[in-house]
Amino acid sequence: MLTHMIGLLTPERVRRYPMFLFAVTWGIYLGSVVRSNHWIEPGGEIVGRDYFQFYMAGDMINRGQLDHLYDFAAQEDYQKQFMERINPKWSGTCVYRYPPHYALAMSFLTTLGYGPSLMVWWTLSAACFVMTALVWRRWMGADSVGVPVLLAMCLPPWFLAFAGGQNTFFSLLILTAFCALLMSGRDIWAGLVLSALALKFQLLIVPAGLLLFKRRWGAVIGLCVGGLVTLLVTAALLGPHAISDYLTFGADLNRIAQIEQFDLHKQHSWHGFFALLGRGWMPGTTAWILTAAVTVVSLALLLSAWRGPWSRHGSRFALQLSALMMATLLTSPHLAHYDMLIATLPAVLWLLAAKRADDPTPLQSFKILLAAGFIWLVITPAVTSALPVQLSPLLMLAWLISVHRKTTHSPIPDYSYRADR
Repeated sequence: MLTHMIGLLTPERVRRYPMFLFAVTWGIYLGSVVRSNHWIEPGGEIVGRDYFQFYMAGDMINRGQLDHLYDFAAQEDYQKQFMERINPKWSGTCVYRYPPHYALAMSFLTTLGYGPSLMVWWTLSAACFVMTALVWRRWMGADSVGVPVLLAMCLPPWFLAFAGGQNTFFSLLILTAFCALLMSGRDIWAGLVLSALALKFQLLIVPAGLLLFKRRWGAVIGLCVGGLVTLLVTAALLGPHAISDYLTFGADLNRIAQIEQFDLHKQHSWHGFFALLGRGWMPGTTAWILTAAVTVVSLALLLSAWRGPWSRHGSRFALQLSALMMATLLTSPHLAHYDMLIATLPAVLWLLAAKRADDPTPLQSFKILLAAGFIWLVITPAVTSALPVQLSPLLMLAWLISVHRKTTHSPIPDYSYRADR
């Protein structure tokens, strides 16, 4: 059956399949946008719902309401007042949970008003994806990059991140640039670029920990310098209290998420897996303990994949980076549906390793991922409603184990070890 599936996915069909899905999805969505009234869709939702929280944060700074930026009640009041004149029936709160320097950056966009600033944001997001694709093209070559790019664009997370106005495209570009700089031996710049992920701190922890574990001091210095500059600029422009308010807010975020009735089916990480599995009968503490246990196992697999000397040559390094990116997603405490777009990066790195090793097997598996990945991410909310489990972490764990095994069979060139050191 598996062989039959691979045979059906001819190169022509692999190209047409995502293009067709992309065109249909965007045709439906753009029809909804055209029929919107004052940026309110016919269903009552605001266009760019996730962007709404970014707009609110920037606008609150422009209005001198920085002291209330991390007050949940103040966020709720702001959004009710904003929606009162255009959609009085709207309910709910898009909670802003990002650091203050990100709100400061958004304050420049919000001066344009909601609609125009959203259009600019969409343009910036598209530019980030194009730059990401150009890096992938440099890795893979013009003749091999088409499938990964189409995979990214046909998966629901691409649409959700773009249409919702999320910042996932920025995270994907930062992580792609980080991997590219490590492969080129520019460790300090890699650390500096990685520090930009302070806007999504949960994606920063595992790469930073690996750099420390492998004693890549140049990258660690770059990361610390970038982080320190961010803190100093934030304190200078917004005041130290903005940082302390953010930390206090973050400590209470779990309770706020429950008030907001955050959909647990969106959580594709280990915490989401156990929170769903134990919903209604397992104490929250137990879910966290189990999450910590399997996180340790996942990180152990990652560290095992990185055993031995540091070598940025050959297929093994691309495999190791693929494992790093997958482990980063798998162990993240917060991983929503749109964040799964980042999973295309370890897929591309996996294909790069196969290209360097002249191994056709991963490409065949990748075709199945192209079809099965779209189907899974479409039906996962319905599946998790019927079954008390989120299967994505198990699939990512299987991927991590597979990459880990491949690293054990990839030779380590000693000459590159001496050169890199």
